[in-house]
Amino acid sequence: MFLCTILISHLWSSFYRHKKLPIKKKDVTLSIVIMMINVLVAIPGYLLFINSNITFTDVNPIRDFIVLFVVVDFVMYLFHYASHYIWPFTLAHEKHHQHYSFNEISLYVMHPLEAILFGCILTLLPFVLSLNFYSFIFFLFFNWLIGVLSHLNTSSTKEVLLFGNNVFHRDHHEYSKYNFGFYTVIWDRVFGTYYKKE
Repeated sequence: MFLCTILISHLWSSFYRHKKLPIKKKDVTLSIVIMMINVLVAIPGYLLFINSNITFTDVNPIRDFIVLFVVVDFVMYLFHYASHYIWPFTLAHEKHHQHYSFNEISLYVMHPLEAILFGCILTLLPFVLSLNFYSFIFFLFFNWLIGVLSHLNTSSTKEVLLFGNNVFHRDHHEYSKYNFGFYTVIWDRVFGTYYKKE
């Protein structure tokens, strides 16, 4: 996934000739550490699964994907908002905002604490909710893909209607008190944190 992220971002920036943030050696090191943390955080979830503490169903795949989508979108909005206003989360999230524009590894430039928290959320969901296995696997892929797409450089200023995108997230990196949503702009509109460049 890491290499796919790099490839997609590189091809996008090359095709559209977007100016990229230079890649720093320390960011490469950090992004590799984040990938290792992602793997390590998945191990407890796997152990819970093989010991039957996490069980999956084979029914309602569409419903379960929608439940995951809505629940994670809301929970991540809250965590993202907190990471801008509540100490010590603010200290952890500062690293990600050093990328005021994006490059191939911007998605993975974050404090290790954030990677651990994200991983715990994704492990906790199937532990608490009875989910369809394929919905959960597809959701993990979807979550990664949205992360990649939202960290692609863009010069567009088109207004976002419902779903967040790279314009929405780029504006968040420029105006960090707005646009905390992950998949949608719903919670930003509900809580008054939506920002649109004029």
